[in-house]
Amino acid sequence: MRTARITMIAWLMSAMLFAARAQAQQTDSASERFLFEAANRERASRGLPQLRWDDALASAARQHALLMAQRRAITHQFPGEPDMTARASRAGAHFSALAENVAEAPSASEIQIGWMNSRPHRANLLDPDLDSLGISVAVRGGERFASEDFSRAVADLNIDEQETKLDSLLQAQGLQLVARTQDARRICAGGRVASGNPQPLLYFRFDTANLDSLPDPLLRKIASSRYHSAAAGACAGGGGGQGGFTAYHLAVLLY
Repeated sequence: MRTARITMIAWLMSAMLFAARAQAQQTDSASERFLFEAANRERASRGLPQLRWDDALASAARQHALLMAQRRAITHQFPGEPDMTARASRAGAHFSALAENVAEAPSASEIQIGWMNSRPHRANLLDPDLDSLGISVAVRGGERFASEDFSRAVADLNIDEQETKLDSLLQAQGLQLVARTQDARRICAGGRVASGNPQPLLYFRFDTANLDSLPDPLLRKIASSRYHSAAAGACAGGGGGQGGFTAYHLAVLLY
């Protein structure tokens, strides 16, 4: 009975391209599809949300998988190679959390079994806070080198789209919107309300990767019943973040 050699490393970061000369390597789309479907089967069997395929993460994973195959080694970062955060960001991914599994084995099924039998790899596969996945499998000499990149995706919204979502959240709290968007944008960017305009009773600046809800401290202020209207603004550069991690930069003026 043949014993397969499986080598794996897991990497996780919360909260985050090297050109591989791959003449002797190729990517294996069937193995990539198998691993993606296997990940979602494991999650479905536990009542966890399904992962969606992310082309940007797959592109970042492909560069790294080809490099691992070229060097016949697995790691999360080779000397001189950008780290995973930089690879994902440069490939066009927007995220508030990242995780990565890498492995080497003769087959995709052996890779999946190995990942599920390893606590850190299993944790990445079953993390309910991660919602996106891109996979690449490079083949060389009968071995498969897999890079599996996960993220919690953040929508790439422009300034107007960010403000529209924030307006909806404020209205849901019973606040009336006032036409002071430019003042809110100035406050967001560290400036002041324009001379002659009504001064807010309170302004609240915050960064977030989640525009599905308002921050708890802001909700507590609104619940005090001192404020009846509001204006929302987003800063230029919203959607950017530290080290590739995506955050929106916002301000709410309360009147």
